[in-house]
Amino acid sequence: MMHTNTQPRALALLLAAFAAAALLTSGCGSTTTSYYSRIKRTVVDAKDDVLGSRPTTAELFPEDSTPLIDINYDAADDMMGLFMPAMNKQSPIYYERFLNRMDPADPSPFGRLVSEQVAARLALRNFMVTDGPASVPAPKVPVVNPPVGDLNKEARALQAKQDDEALHPPRPCVLTGSYLIADKVVYISAKITALDNSQVMAAHSWTVPVNRNTRALLPQLKQNGGMKPTVRTSLGASPHAIANPSGQPQNYVTRDLVR
Repeated sequence: MMHTNTQPRALALLLAAFAAAALLTSGCGSTTTSYYSRIKRTVVDAKDDVLGSRPTTAELFPEDSTPLIDINYDAADDMMGLFMPAMNKQSPIYYERFLNRMDPADPSPFGRLVSEQVAARLALRNFMVTDGPASVPAPKVPVVNPPVGDLNKEARALQAKQDDEALHPPRPCVLTGSYLIADKVVYISAKITALDNSQVMAAHSWTVPVNRNTRALLPQLKQNGGMKPTVRTSLGASPHAIANPSGQPQNYVTRDLVR
């Protein structure tokens, strides 16, 4: 009797949960998407609790699923804090594919993606990120205009800009980097180097977790993936020997049982 009364009650609770979710979704058109997602997760959790359908297994080794772009953007922000005091913001910055420190010929897309994301963040911060091979342009001769009477506001601002460029001229730079694959993380190092005298203007190092995304970008990680089973999944001897360990004569036709 107790079992028969529980099923209608569980069904009623489940229908009430879905009705509440539908009411909130239809009546709150100005709420954000994350709010809808939270309501959806609440309904799913209620369904699992009422019907007893919650999964009984969990991930054995939880992975750090932080998006790669977020990590690289944070690293680029740290580099900008070191780069801005030493450089003119109008300096062109070229960028190259980050190389595998152990195998510079590694064709995996990881190095190209990391360098592009760091360069994209610098461009979003109004740095002069430049495509193409790195080159040093011919130095410009500063133009000094002789003072002619009083200058208006615009003329004074232009003169101040010319004086600042004469003291701190733009210096072409190149963004390079390397990565080293470890067991649980990938170590990344990057630097911005001036092309005129090879001076390192900024450098930074950070790590990226080894997860599903990095394995997709680094095919060599898949070779070391997987888990070794703790139980025997194959027969180490003939099935006949297992069935007849004493070797007694049997009156049957020998057949290949393992295909």
